[in-house]
Amino acid sequence: MKKQETNPDPLFATCYKVRFYDTDLSTTAFFSNYPKWLDSIAVIDYLAHKGIDWQELLKRNIDVAIAHISFDFLAPLFLNDDVEMAVEKVQLGNKSIRISGSFYRGYARELVAQGELVYVFVDGSTRKTIPIPEDFREKLP
Repeated sequence: MKKQETNPDPLFATCYKVRFYDTDLSTTAFFSNYPKWLDSIAVIDYLAHKGIDWQELLKRNIDVAIAHISFDFLAPLFLNDDVEMAVEKVQLGNKSIRISGSFYRGYARELVAQGELVYVFVDGSTRKTIPIPEDFREKLP
């Protein structure tokens, strides 16, 4: 992944505190948590902020699958660090959405990681790709 420019005014930002279960014995956060945090915290909170409810999509038999993950590690996070997760960029394709984000330590906003997730929209029953629903598309970026 090519290092992206950070945005002082991201599309959305949310915070998280590194917990004990996020770390190893040296209290360093496992790097595998970064994609999880972007996916399950930052992206979900961003979409809710934009008025998109995943549960409503699931009721319509629409789901997403992660097709690509790319992350660059720049500095470690440790137990009790405050982390700002910023959704920097959203790109809509026909059947996919690419979301880029950055992770910052504390209020000084020290950049510690950058990542990208690509989601593909699928029919919940067949798991075959489908176009992004128009009502979803209209609410982004």
